[in-house]
Amino acid sequence: MNVSKNNNSYLMNIINMHVVNSAPVAEKASDLQNTSKEFYKSSHIGCDETGSGDFFGPLCVVACYIDERDYDWLRSINVRDPKEMSTQEIIDIARQIKDRIIYSLLILDNSHYNQMASSGKNLANIKAQLYNQAITNVMQKVAMKVDKKVVNQFVSPKTFYNYLKNEVIVVKDLSFEQKGEEEYLGIMCSAILSRYAFYQYFNNMSKSLKMKLPRGTSNTLDNVAIEIAKKYGKKMLFKVTKTNMTNYKRIKDLV
Repeated sequence: MNVSKNNNSYLMNIINMHVVNSAPVAEKASDLQNTSKEFYKSSHIGCDETGSGDFFGPLCVVACYIDERDYDWLRSINVRDPKEMSTQEIIDIARQIKDRIIYSLLILDNSHYNQMASSGKNLANIKAQLYNQAITNVMQKVAMKVDKKVVNQFVSPKTFYNYLKNEVIVVKDLSFEQKGEEEYLGIMCSAILSRYAFYQYFNNMSKSLKMKLPRGTSNTLDNVAIEIAKKYGKKMLFKVTKTNMTNYKRIKDLV
């Protein structure tokens, strides 16, 4: 797993930024469930993330390049909103996608997430930096003009670009969409791959800690974090939790 520095010297793991021109797999009748939905059919780059709402686990951001040649194939393997898929379906489809399309995956572990948060950056600021870097990585890999680059809007475009004012390279022609995954397969594939990466990292973290970690930010996570601190020391929480979340604020004086 390679490690790269962004322009502000925070470490992010970059995985599998590559191109594979494999032949399309044979279509099955059971794979063609998703035929009623029409997506944007021209080439584009989409970006999405997983983990921003999880107390435990990293922030995983993916940008994907999709062109006209990918459209029918992605439909044939029934790519759809991962919220409508089981964990195993996400894993199976992600493994097919990652061996065919161009993408960039950035994994920001909680140690470096907390460093960025401690320096005054909020979640939207961190996401803007990661989105910008992931899309830049894909553009460099594609090495040709891509007219459409789209993200789900989480702040106003003005605020998004203000967060990037100190970056050396900024993608300045992004399209900001509401529910972009309903229209752009690039965003849909990014959502699937980011969940897949999160699952892998999260499962490995659970094994290392020798306990089953819950997802989300509910109050029930507080006791798990307290147990981790008692077992491994309070410093471990800086490695496995996002310390700017309410969960940490509730337990910090209890450990």
